[in-house]
Amino acid sequence: MTSVSIEDRVLIRELYELFYMALNEGDADTVRSCFAPGGHVTRYDGDRVSPDGPAETGKKWAADPIGRTYQHHVTSVVVQPDPQGREDWLKVKMYFLVTAVFEAGVTVVRWSCKSVDELRKVDGEWKYWDRYITLNDDSTGPHAHPAEPHHANAGREG
Repeated sequence: MTSVSIEDRVLIRELYELFYMALNEGDADTVRSCFAPGGHVTRYDGDRVSPDGPAETGKKWAADPIGRTYQHHVTSVVVQPDPQGREDWLKVKMYFLVTAVFEAGVTVVRWSCKSVDELRKVDGEWKYWDRYITLNDDSTGPHAHPAEPHHANAGREG
């Protein structure tokens, strides 16, 4: 594939929006459905987790008073042909911010992240194969805010 169609770009943007809305709402089944079989996330700290990692994280955040305030904001998405030239594969680079409310009336940027992803087309739908998520600055890592010790590491167990 040497170029990416407008239709594929729209479908990929929809994948990201569906994934992050489901993550924000704790919809674990929808989070899992965004991944190709065998797909995974490589986190900023080097941990590699199955789709169960973000699915369980979303459920835990949705059940937590602070976690419920997390909202993912996709700011830039660049879709590129697969560097290896494989059909039905694409590379996506994107930025996203996560806002949170730790005290009433004050919304802060909690995480500022970049992701470099490999997507596969499975049964006509784009799915995540590998999401490599990094923090733009270590100060936005889960250790940085004292108000969130019980949910910052959600999804890392098991």
